[in-house]
Amino acid sequence: MTPLRRAPLLALLLAGCDPDCLGEGCEDVPEIPWDPGAYTPGEDGYGYGDDPVDDEPPREILTVRDCDVTLRVAPNASFGQLQVSGEFNGWSPQDMEGPDGDGLYTASVGALSPGTYAYKLVFDGQYEGSPPINVYTKWVGDSENRALTVGDCTRPLLQTVSASASPDGSVRAVVQVASAADGAAIDPARVFVTVGDQEVTPTVDVESGELLIEASGLSAGKHSVRVWATDAQGRAAENEPLFIPLWVEDEAFAWDDALIYFSFVDRFRNGDWGQDNGFSPVDGVTTCANYQGGDFLGVIHALEEGYFEALGVNTIWLTPVYENPEWGYIGMDGASWYSGYHGYWPVDSLAIEARFGDVDASGEDRLRELIDAAHARGIRIMFDLVLNHVHEEHTWVSEHPDWFSGGCVCGTENCGWEEKAVECWFMPYLPDLNYRNHDIVEQVLGDTLRLVELYDVDGVRVDAAKHMDHVIMRSLSMRLRDDYTLGGGAPFYLVGETFTSDRGLIMDYVNDYELDGQFDFPLYYAVRNTFVSNASFRDLEGAVAAGESTYGDGLMSPFLGNHDIERVATAITGRAGDCWSGWTEDLMAEGGQSVTQWDVINRISMGFAFVLTQPGAPLIYYGDEIGLHGGGDPDNRRMMSFDPYLSANQSTLLDRVRAIGQARAASEALRRGRRVQLWVDDDLYVYARDNGGGDVAIVAMNKGGSRSESIDLSALGVDGATFHDATGGHADVSVSGGHAQLTLGSWQYAILVR
Repeated sequence: MTPLRRAPLLALLLAGCDPDCLGEGCEDVPEIPWDPGAYTPGEDGYGYGDDPVDDEPPREILTVRDCDVTLRVAPNASFGQLQVSGEFNGWSPQDMEGPDGDGLYTASVGALSPGTYAYKLVFDGQYEGSPPINVYTKWVGDSENRALTVGDCTRPLLQTVSASASPDGSVRAVVQVASAADGAAIDPARVFVTVGDQEVTPTVDVESGELLIEASGLSAGKHSVRVWATDAQGRAAENEPLFIPLWVEDEAFAWDDALIYFSFVDRFRNGDWGQDNGFSPVDGVTTCANYQGGDFLGVIHALEEGYFEALGVNTIWLTPVYENPEWGYIGMDGASWYSGYHGYWPVDSLAIEARFGDVDASGEDRLRELIDAAHARGIRIMFDLVLNHVHEEHTWVSEHPDWFSGGCVCGTENCGWEEKAVECWFMPYLPDLNYRNHDIVEQVLGDTLRLVELYDVDGVRVDAAKHMDHVIMRSLSMRLRDDYTLGGGAPFYLVGETFTSDRGLIMDYVNDYELDGQFDFPLYYAVRNTFVSNASFRDLEGAVAAGESTYGDGLMSPFLGNHDIERVATAITGRAGDCWSGWTEDLMAEGGQSVTQWDVINRISMGFAFVLTQPGAPLIYYGDEIGLHGGGDPDNRRMMSFDPYLSANQSTLLDRVRAIGQARAASEALRRGRRVQLWVDDDLYVYARDNGGGDVAIVAMNKGGSRSESIDLSALGVDGATFHDATGGHADVSVSGGHAQLTLGSWQYAILVR
């Protein structure tokens, strides 16, 4: 077993590094004459600390590239004179012209080599402070600046003008090829296009450089367009292949429609039991912290059996797919050893974990097969991005020591998890990436977009969001938009993990130019208190209302459990333990129908009735749908069970969760409707999801004694309507005089739809 190498690694990364200036040429960084907050325009200008946003310049489609670079900005500020100062002009302020009819200001900065150049705007002789949140940025020394990215004008450029897919199985895309600066035309014989896995011959207009791509007769599912093109001089397009994600589906998908299933690959299912591609567990690591044989083939088998669709799931989040180290490493307690079974210790940012393959196919090939199988069923795939750190065996550590922070280890003396959140290392063998060095920003963006394109990924979960500088998440968000969705590509979802009860901290990373949403940990705490500890529904409603007032348009993900916290079934039984001293007893897997087992079934199913009917993109953590037990990490990551190995109790709970998930899938109101609170007291909770036009769903739950109440529905406009319970456990309910009489037994819930 490979021991830890704390001192050599830390010494390597700290030797010769100036923490205020990292990267090639840092000794030449000038003193940028800016004073944060010095420029204070009028009411319509920047309000420092309030996340200023520039106006969006109109999208520009080029036909010919120009080696003389023109900078275009649309600052949302009040000023008399506007200048620009940056790396391209020696940080000497240069006048900008404008505004034009679109509100744009421009400056010619001459011919520049391909690369990214930092700059700041100068308003009336004063440098701006922090740049707006909706522009690309680059750190130079301790200053974050706007960024101008210059491409290679000697090569063609591919641009999506428009793209769409229709329910009838047709796809249409228009792509503009901007010729290199010398005007060389595109070579029609060297244009190659695929739609999904089919090669398609485009219509090529050589004179204009426009490509028309059409395909028909496509089955339901994902059929992304990829375009390669070469000009008459033999020069390939700089950004080939152009990638345009498209879906053929009856109804256009929005991420509000998502029900996410978190499949922990190593613990979900072993698809080639007894063979395991020649791999064995890591020596010296106990079973619960070791590889247990789950693989991509196991997920494929579940897809083929319809397991996810039966739950109403339309999105699968996979644990990180990167290659991880082959040896064991010490845990935070300094005594327990772990393998990289979880995927969060990447040693190669593009290689796929070989253990997730099998005797008949590599991990890479099986991952493609898994994603194809999911897409054919209308199911999206989310990758888990580890962008905060890498493992010490990653080649970057020895080749680019300046890419890492010289930080301390989180949780040690004078290095609190919150106080040093961005620069601290999770473990001595997990060096922290320093995104104030722009080289690592470019490397990580390139690798991440490469993974998205290679595997046709639909969304990502960003691990440890609060531990990273905003520059990487903003840059990733804007690149996904600019490269894939502008022009008609399918929407992409970026959801972050910020483990906190502070909604304000969660929202620090959620906006139109960074994360789309985050996992709703503040709501999770209220959910657990309600359905595990029997707290009042009033408290739960208070948490929901607090989220609504804070999150705005952020698309959050509510959940009942995840891989970092004690299993909900174990919390309910009060039998928490850890796998180091012995596995926690799994009551749900036992026979019989004990009071405790029914308590688990009732509480978990009602918890799901709440979580899966909330706005956002709710999450099912694998195993919670069968009441899988487990204490803290790694005991909460036990191997999943499936029919025919489920107990009667597990099957009962699974049937209930399936009915709830199916209700969500079938009701647009449950997915997209506004939430309307109708009744709340300690034990009875009733709310509606109102999608307008009478499309209403009503959710009711009672965790006390039997109740019968007249519920006022007059605000919903459903007088005279009859609702039935989509989960099958409640009689029909009719509305008369704007009211409905609702009767629920103890620990009974209903999801009422028209």
